[in-house]
Amino acid sequence: MKILIVGAGLVAYGCAYSALQDGHEVHIIDHSIEFGLPNVWPSVLLDRKSIPLSFSTDQQFEGIDSAFRHEWIMKGMSIQLAKEGVQFSHRTRVVYSKKNDNDKYEVSLTGAGQINGIVTYDKIIDTTKDTWIPWATPHQISNPTNSYNIERKEATGFVHLQSSSSKFNDSIYQIHRQDGLSESWYSGKHESDNRKVIEIISTMLPLDHALWDCSQRFQNGIDLWKEV
Repeated sequence: MKILIVGAGLVAYGCAYSALQDGHEVHIIDHSIEFGLPNVWPSVLLDRKSIPLSFSTDQQFEGIDSAFRHEWIMKGMSIQLAKEGVQFSHRTRVVYSKKNDNDKYEVSLTGAGQINGIVTYDKIIDTTKDTWIPWATPHQISNPTNSYNIERKEATGFVHLQSSSSKFNDSIYQIHRQDGLSESWYSGKHESDNRKVIEIISTMLPLDHALWDCSQRFQNGIDLWKEV
């Protein structure tokens, strides 16, 4: 079958990996100019062995132990999935989708990606609830084969010097990165007067904090394909 996965996040990558294992053709599309944009998700990876795709670099850009960089995980996985045959289309949006008389989806795609115009797919998997792109015009997906549905709310991350970690002891997750910096993450809006904060990240994350773990999101994608 020819599968379209909309929304390029770790849920989409888990779903794509599982569909590939079953021998299907897989396309992944989304708005972003690159998949794995930095500072969207915490760099939490509690069980690396649960992800069957390699994302290591010789320079260890991706991090060590449980403190992995989300964007480097995504970049490494993109390379591996592309080698397996996944076709990626960045800066691409679904204008509309509809089922034809043969029970296939006719999907109109527009953007700067490799695929434009009307393309026919056997299945559409909507994983856009896993990605948060506030500036993007929403994809118009009608009656997808399956959808990833998760309740999300505002969350705040602080990138700071590791020497300031004690100032953020009330955070949900605190991650000490290989580059000498730390991330401290909170549910909801949060403020800090610490002058050693390098970056403040405002995003949307699941209410269930267990789903902040990259390996859990990848597994959710695998489970999403199993439902199909």
